[in-house]
Amino acid sequence: MSDLVPLDRLAIPPALTGEAGRNRAHGARQVDANDDRSAILAWLARYADSPATLSSYRKEAERLLLWCVHQRKRALSELSHEDMLLYERFLGDPQPAEHWIMAPGMKASRRSAAWRPFAAPLGPTSQRQAMSILNGLLNWLVNAGYLAGNPLALRRRPRALDRSKQISRFLPQAQWAAVRQTVGAD
Repeated sequence: MSDLVPLDRLAIPPALTGEAGRNRAHGARQVDANDDRSAILAWLARYADSPATLSSYRKEAERLLLWCVHQRKRALSELSHEDMLLYERFLGDPQPAEHWIMAPGMKASRRSAAWRPFAAPLGPTSQRQAMSILNGLLNWLVNAGYLAGNPLALRRRPRALDRSKQISRFLPQAQWAAVRQTVGAD
């Protein structure tokens, strides 16, 4: 039996609550949260009117917080860039599987003892989506004055295409020549 439980029932050991996390912002906060779980719940409250978004965002924040507490043994507000790299790899292969992944074909309710944070390891597209959601969470926590910095801000992103070097043609060269010749025939 796993000791993983959903966010709403998660009891975090005092040393991992994040109340004294090294990445905690000093100064005025825009939220009343004093610990990582409360900060996540404040972020999630923004999506109360959008059940599908709330469910998706809660799942990703919950997975990260559970990984912090059970796997990394660190508070969310202690995470570094290197921790986030490890977490991203973890999403593709959550180990030990019996601890993190539901049995094949099982769809346990969040109240069930058989509940796990994953139905299966995440593929590359789902990993990118998860990291994007978490980047939004961490940015919001920085903007709210809860975190001093976003450890995902240092994450490598694919380079944008240089649009100035792209060539778009709608007609083959021979047809363009015919158009030019026709226009010039006047």
